[in-house]
Amino acid sequence: MGNKSVSLPTGNDFLAGLNDGREIWAYGEKVDNVITHPAFRNSALSIAKLYDALHDEKYQAILTTPCDTGSGGVTHPFFRVPHSVDDLIRDRDAIAQWARLSYGWLGRSPDFKASFLTTLGANPEAYGEYADNARHWYKRSQEELLYWNHAIINPPIDRNLPPDQIEDICIHVEKECDDGVIVSGAKVVATGSALTHYNFIAHYGLPVKKENLPWYAHYP
Repeated sequence: MGNKSVSLPTGNDFLAGLNDGREIWAYGEKVDNVITHPAFRNSALSIAKLYDALHDEKYQAILTTPCDTGSGGVTHPFFRVPHSVDDLIRDRDAIAQWARLSYGWLGRSPDFKASFLTTLGANPEAYGEYADNARHWYKRSQEELLYWNHAIINPPIDRNLPPDQIEDICIHVEKECDDGVIVSGAKVVATGSALTHYNFIAHYGLPVKKENLPWYAHYP
């Protein structure tokens, strides 16, 4: 028998989590339910199938491995920092198995951002005073198999101009407050965001001259 996966989310858990009040728009209309909307339902069900595979004894030997967080649970191998060639091969095999279940049509499946999330556990000290935050999100993402996407591209208003010259369009900090910050603006190419648990927002591209522009954060 494979690893026990009672702590891992099931497909139904994933689908139920999408009913969290998220605001999604498609073709100029607000989407009432991403699980039933024709633009999203097939992708949602396909992703649910990936989570269900974690509980299928036929796949568990490939798709699960013990967590390294001390939880005593298991996780998808690619959500854990590799330390050897064997670990890397195990990661590859798990990625390939999930891809086979969707016939390769889910390029932004839940393991997509795991390549970023594992850096949080591999070198949290790189984040300086926020090292504990890095450790927290590495642990939580691994144990809960959180599905992340990213939005790092500025709107293509004028590709000849740097972000600080189209500041009103690009996401930027408007004001810093005691309890946080107020931001305005947009990012684009947030592939999968209608179905993910968290959105990672960051700056990508040419260096910027203003401190309020390279905004890094995540949102549920």
